[in-house]
Amino acid sequence: MKTNISLVLLTVLISGCAHMSGSGGGADAAGYYAGHWYGPNPNQPLGELNCTITATGGGNYDALFFATFGGMGEYEVPLKGTTQDDAVVFDGSVDLGETSGGVFDWKGTIVEGEFNGSYTSKFINGTFKMGKAEKPAE
Repeated sequence: MKTNISLVLLTVLISGCAHMSGSGGGADAAGYYAGHWYGPNPNQPLGELNCTITATGGGNYDALFFATFGGMGEYEVPLKGTTQDDAVVFDGSVDLGETSGGVFDWKGTIVEGEFNGSYTSKFINGTFKMGKAEKPAE
């Protein structure tokens, strides 16, 4: 069950980011981010979450997410960000269907090297927190 919830959470995060809209203007969202995603306990990570974001112009970005959830998942996602001051802001809602956790609502920001957000559903609530970091050698 924990693995299913983990997969749902990761899908929500990625689906949410894919629905960002706006101009992406002056905020510096590009780079490598490393951190974790959390469930109801904000002090206990459920897994690692890393992301490489590359600016492609016009407020558009390519993002490659890696997440642990008992295994490892890799997800490539196009992002479109709305810039507010020095932040790229996103929020939304996604219905993953009855068997995958139903409707998830999410929100978050990329600001000053931090990529943070939260999600809620009728089954699980939590957050994700990542900071810009040196990308590990492959």
